[in-house]
Amino acid sequence: MSATKTVGAVVTYAAVLARAAAYGIRAANTKRAVERLKSRFDDRGASAKYLSEAMTVLEVDEPTTTAYMEVSTLSEAMSANVGSIVSASDTLSTVAQGLAEETTGQHGRMADANKTHHVPMASRQFIKPQ
Repeated sequence: MSATKTVGAVVTYAAVLARAAAYGIRAANTKRAVERLKSRFDDRGASAKYLSEAMTVLEVDEPTTTAYMEVSTLSEAMSANVGSIVSASDTLSTVAQGLAEETTGQHGRMADANKTHHVPMASRQFIKPQ
């Protein structure tokens, strides 16, 4: 194998590892963003429900209290939907971590062998053009 091919193989391996690690980081960042979104929907739903109940006690007109309760119900439904996305993003994050580990497991042996294995080089006389 020529030196160029060896260096190319190592760079390719390093690039694959870097991409796998970056993918894991992006998956974790996505998961955190989706968790924040779920938290916002939970907060908005609880706030709308509180306002609806408080307005009912204060005898505010029914269309207004009903509208706030609908906002609460929709927010809870959206939070539940985002909850399933959180679950899927958790799985994605786990798979992404496994990707980096699998890449290292499959190709790390070869990279280590390339670093530690010494092959006697051909005589320079053989390589010189005539």
